Amino acid sequence: MKKFKKIITIAYFALLFVGGFLAYFVTSFEDNVLRDGLGRTLYESPGILKFFWFEDHWPGFYWWLFEMVYFWGGIPFIVFILWGNKRSD
Repeated sequence: MKKFKKIITIAYFALLFVGGFLAYFVTSFEDNVLRDGLGRTLYESPGILKFFWFEDHWPGFYWWLFEMVYFWGGIPFIVFILWGNKRSD
């Protein structure tokens, strides 16, 4: 069971790293449309987001919300649900 937990943890953080890299560091501009590495159309960020998040472009509110829930929700899942069990396997 411990090997299975390690595999899930490594897979989650690998997907998180690859997705985060593609979403935030890879952009393309073709057909007059700016896209991120995941193929999502990017729009100009709202002023409040530019002030707190320092991003000039973003994929939209729902994608941003999904990213926050996936990242900040996944870490407690891995830590508390997967590794929180005190029982020896």
